[in-house]
Amino acid sequence: MPKKSKSIEVSPLPVSSPQETGIANIRNTLRQGQLHMADWKSGSLAVSAVPGAGKSTGMAAAAAMAIALQYEESAQLRRKTRRQLIVVTFTRSAAANIKVKIREYLKQLSLPQTGFVVNTLHGLALNIASRYPDLSGLELENATLITPNQSHRFIRTAVEQWIVNHNALYFRLLNGIQFDGEETERLRRQSVLRTEVLPELATTVIHEAKSSGLLPEDLRELSQQTTDEYEILRIAAGLYEQYQNLMQSREFIDYDDMILAALRVLENENARKIEQNQVFAVFEDEAQDSSPLQTKLLTILGTDVNNSNEPPNLIRVGDPNQAINSTFTPADPIYFRQFCKECDAQQRLVTMDQAGRSTKIIIDAANFVLEWVNSLYFKTEQNNSIQNLEFLPISPLP
Repeated sequence: MPKKSKSIEVSPLPVSSPQETGIANIRNTLRQGQLHMADWKSGSLAVSAVPGAGKSTGMAAAAAMAIALQYEESAQLRRKTRRQLIVVTFTRSAAANIKVKIREYLKQLSLPQTGFVVNTLHGLALNIASRYPDLSGLELENATLITPNQSHRFIRTAVEQWIVNHNALYFRLLNGIQFDGEETERLRRQSVLRTEVLPELATTVIHEAKSSGLLPEDLRELSQQTTDEYEILRIAAGLYEQYQNLMQSREFIDYDDMILAALRVLENENARKIEQNQVFAVFEDEAQDSSPLQTKLLTILGTDVNNSNEPPNLIRVGDPNQAINSTFTPADPIYFRQFCKECDAQQRLVTMDQAGRSTKIIIDAANFVLEWVNSLYFKTEQNNSIQNLEFLPISPLP
């Protein structure tokens, strides 16, 4: 985690109109880190926030003020149409919550409750893909989105089909380097391979590869660069391919397919310009749960079509210490920490380290554990020259 950025004093705004009065009233309710979001005008901004720091409230306030600015600019330029703000988060419940907060702030500013859209990442991707079926490659009228449980069954089916089609690789795994031929041991190994090892390998590879934009053939090419006796990457490529063939034969799609389909659309210059022209900025909550391809999607949408060389108009808010959904997605906070590091180099990092959800004794206990973990990372770095990843400590709200 990049070092904590220096605190920037935010001066109060002069008040001269009803709308400015509303903005001043909102700003008076915000804390320092939230104020930096609210005062955002353009470019990229990383907000590193611990749980309970009020990041969603700060983002909602920032969204309302950014929308107010768009209304003002449209009036000055006499534009008939206005671009909109895209707000994304990971779950539908979080999306509904932040939508309510934005509307409340817009009411306080006496503005229409329009000019923005709130989506989950996958909902946003699906909307883009559905507008351009020829480019997305998805026949959404016939396709069915599978749930994680269905995906789990599909993976087990893919494993069984792969075993039938790749007996040599399977028996190499089954026999191993040292095997005494005992039938009981063979049956045990067979059970573990079919029900645990291969399904877990398939699940990990499918999520990680698809979320990184890799195809089965890409994994096969990588396998040729290794000297692994069991050819694990080749096995992984085969499992991935079997899963994809099974999905396509049943006209099923998963969540990763949505992101990939949206990115295929945005590879087309005309479609990309149409989408970018409708957006003036992208705000992302729970950014620690985004994969590299999801981040790529938001970056493209946040890029100004007339200033593509400038940083995207993108605010990403997240907790660098944890990925909430890492148990069933390829999410890893390392990607958000990298974004924070890049923004910190441009003095575009804001740190919100004050939490209001816990008592001081609980926060002190949490910080004690973090200090111990960080000390282990430092020790590893000194002994093995591995880069240290420091976690962010927490402070209680005053």
